[in-house]
Amino acid sequence: MASTPRPWPERFDRIAGPLPAPGAVPRSDASPYETVQPEREGFVDRDGVKLWYAVWGDHGPWLAFAPPLQIVHSEMLKGAVPYLSQHFRVITTDGRGNGRSDRPDGQAAYSFDHFSADFVAVLDAAGAERVALVGISAGALTVLRLAAEQPARVSHVIVAGGFADSLTADERLARRLKAEAELLHNDWPAYVDWFMDIIFSEPHSTKPYEDGVHFAWATCAEWLGWCRQAWVGNDVRELARRITCPTLVIHGDNDKRVPYAKGEEIHALVPGSVMLTIAGGGHVTAARDPVVFNRALREFVAGAPRGRTWTRAMKRPRRALFISSPIGLGHAQRDLAIARELRKLQPDLAIDWFTVEPAATYLEREGERLHPITRRLANESRHFEQVAGEHDLSAFFALRTMDEIMSHNFMTFVDLMEAEHYDLVIGDEAWDVDYHYHENPELKRQPYVFLTDFVGCLPMEEGNEREAALCADRNADDLEHVARYPYLRDTAIFVGNREDVTEQTFGPGLPVIREWTDRNFCYCGYCLPFDPRALADTERLRAQHGYRSDEKIAIAAIGGTSTGAHLLQRIAAAFPRMKRELPELRLILVTGPRLSTDAFEPMPGLEVRPYVHNLYEHLACCDLALVQGGLSTTMELVATRRPFLSFPLQRHFEQCVHVRKRLANYAADCSMDYAATLDPDAVARRALAAMHEPVCYRPVETDGAARAALRIAQVLDNRGWAR
Repeated sequence: MASTPRPWPERFDRIAGPLPAPGAVPRSDASPYETVQPEREGFVDRDGVKLWYAVWGDHGPWLAFAPPLQIVHSEMLKGAVPYLSQHFRVITTDGRGNGRSDRPDGQAAYSFDHFSADFVAVLDAAGAERVALVGISAGALTVLRLAAEQPARVSHVIVAGGFADSLTADERLARRLKAEAELLHNDWPAYVDWFMDIIFSEPHSTKPYEDGVHFAWATCAEWLGWCRQAWVGNDVRELARRITCPTLVIHGDNDKRVPYAKGEEIHALVPGSVMLTIAGGGHVTAARDPVVFNRALREFVAGAPRGRTWTRAMKRPRRALFISSPIGLGHAQRDLAIARELRKLQPDLAIDWFTVEPAATYLEREGERLHPITRRLANESRHFEQVAGEHDLSAFFALRTMDEIMSHNFMTFVDLMEAEHYDLVIGDEAWDVDYHYHENPELKRQPYVFLTDFVGCLPMEEGNEREAALCADRNADDLEHVARYPYLRDTAIFVGNREDVTEQTFGPGLPVIREWTDRNFCYCGYCLPFDPRALADTERLRAQHGYRSDEKIAIAAIGGTSTGAHLLQRIAAAFPRMKRELPELRLILVTGPRLSTDAFEPMPGLEVRPYVHNLYEHLACCDLALVQGGLSTTMELVATRRPFLSFPLQRHFEQCVHVRKRLANYAADCSMDYAATLDPDAVARRALAAMHEPVCYRPVETDGAARAALRIAQVLDNRGWAR
């Protein structure tokens, strides 16, 4: 879907959502990025104006970003800085007028000379004696000037979406700038809407548009008017001709803010410069296409690795990389089941794992090898915890705001793919790899298998047009990716059966989800991490795990994240009522590895455990389970035919729609609304009733992992795309 202008305030409402007061200053005690902390940060005081700066990374050459027009601040670089700081010491700074830097009053406080001197002062404070300079948009004026005036200090120059002059001699340009100034001063929200729509002209750019609006809201029309006036009327073309260091010019040929010809002019002006054209690209490559931007900067400044080992093709061991989603533990358990089945079919295949906590600890405890590079990965589970409320998690917006994490982790994945050989990559809900592979298809170097247990993001709030529009836009983006590059996924496996897929549409005018899944996935059935027959002897299991035969065992578990903390508190509050009705009851609260056990008041019959390895063995012999609405735990309870209640996270489309539909297919939708847990008596009554209700679930297939492994093995053996 192409981005189309909409009048204020509808566009903000539908895309950017609620905004802070204009001119709100970002917190000074938190990193502007979610995935990395600065090595150091501070302020430079230049003539009474405080300028914020930070240094990211502790090794490698220096790389510094000059501030562009102050309608944005340095958080615009969130898709670039976290990755680049793995290879460089990166300097970022907010230009006066936005971000964490001061906003002095009066036009005299804003000039191109001030902007240039501010940037030099930041480089001095950071201690960067020889530095590669990056100028995005108007920042190109600053870096071109500095490279010419201090050639001994500048090792490289990179300009992206830049221009070498901002003169207004052209009558058309003068008219445009005048109209733009009138819009800025007469209707600030409309100006921000127009500006962000112009610079993010690529289809499906709602997220960078939304970010840009929030960055703009940290300044106001008056401050930006002074900044804008200072950027107009400058000319560094003669200075550009004097530049002697290596120079890279990046420009989108569909840039609607700075014409492509402006980039070509810089290329012609700077002797020996190199030009990277982003065909179909808009104005801010660093935000909209961070993968190509990051790789271009790294390769241009750092060059190829100085030393490496090359192994002859026939001497390379067969290796697969398994990317396992770390959101909870269910993915890791089923992925390990698939991996073990795959090893039966391919005994010589070595498997490395690419994931973070809590999945990483589980896999290592099972004797699996995590690749060391995973220490660089950002933690998705932590992100989900940070955006969750009280048993309330909008899964769609959690995924949507994970763009920085996805960019950072994909770049780490690409570094690994360039450094080492793998015969196969398997991604279980590896949304970062899947998305960026489709955005950068040339980076795929080996067969790639994609697994998921749900298809399609769904809006959860009735009447919320913004959520519905953004869900549909994300779904449309995914559908267009698969249609244009069907070969990127050598096979796509749905972990489940056809009837488990919803019959809703992806959005207005988009296909029915089940029909599309039929055409683009194969079904392997559910993948259990165990054989239910091996757990059928409940008395043996109870004795093995220390449960007496004369007690009733209830287990409450929330998975590998802390998003279910409030649910455990509610269950603990209901336990005394349950205990009065059933004195032999023993309740085990499994908090997960990320939640403190000290939060629960001790009481007779209540036991709190931070982590239980292979929890499904304990669930298989309990008398009642009280769990979140996640797929893995609930399906394990269905397979072992245990009574349970599930409490889906509110506004979590996967748990509330996809999982509940699947459980209903197995006659096992035993869900209870979290709001009902406000009444401890109601929880106690419902829990005790569930404990004594007969279990009539449909059997869960036991060959899902083997079927998935067979599909993957066929890809590895180059037998084509298996349906």
